[in-house]
Amino acid sequence: MKMSTKYIIPLAAVLFFWAAFPVSANDKTIRISTSYHNLLSNPDCSGMLDLLIKEAFRRVGVKAEIVFTNTRRSLVDVNDGVLDAEINRIEGMEKSYPNLVRVPEPNMEMQFVAFAKRDIPISDWRSIRELRIGMVQGWKILEQNTNKFPNITRLTEISKLFELLEMDRLDVVLYSKLTGYEELHKLGYEDIRQLSPPLCVKDMFLYLHKSHKDLAVPVAKALREMKQDGTYDKIVNDTICHLHE
Repeated sequence: MKMSTKYIIPLAAVLFFWAAFPVSANDKTIRISTSYHNLLSNPDCSGMLDLLIKEAFRRVGVKAEIVFTNTRRSLVDVNDGVLDAEINRIEGMEKSYPNLVRVPEPNMEMQFVAFAKRDIPISDWRSIRELRIGMVQGWKILEQNTNKFPNITRLTEISKLFELLEMDRLDVVLYSKLTGYEELHKLGYEDIRQLSPPLCVKDMFLYLHKSHKDLAVPVAKALREMKQDGTYDKIVNDTICHLHE
């Protein structure tokens, strides 16, 4: 049986459309850069931010894939379009990386603190200026606030910095409170504690490459809905509970 020629052109048009647009909107995948190896984000994608952000994207019909990147390369790779998003940064990154678009709803609030073995009176960034300071390379907020401080050790691994602190080769290590205590628990260092007050407390945000800017508002809306319906608190509490296991 011969196919009528009147069906050939429409069928060809349909086949061309399928070939040109093989992926539906629901099959879209966003590759999100992370430099964490802790309870916030990890290779198993079971970290607090992994779960929060994947759920937010799921609610807008987009699959999120978490990809590990070195801290110093992470923002650069997203700004260059090598990856699609950056998992957790302070507000204002778009000033230095113009191809980034901030999702206008915080992922979390992060406390940046000084960890020490002994009581050292501190009040702000200036109060730690003359100390022997350790910090992780690539943490912009720490680098910006300690610029030109005279005695800073920068390493890629927080565990190595805590080891130097334990050996009294540093006075303080600057890190986030939550993940700092997680690392200290792993290392078994019970004599290291945070100094008060925190050096600063900041809201943290997801950043998108500008080619995905249309997702910024929907993902923000999804995060707000998760905070309202209890999903956000459940993920956060389940994650923090693992610290005490």
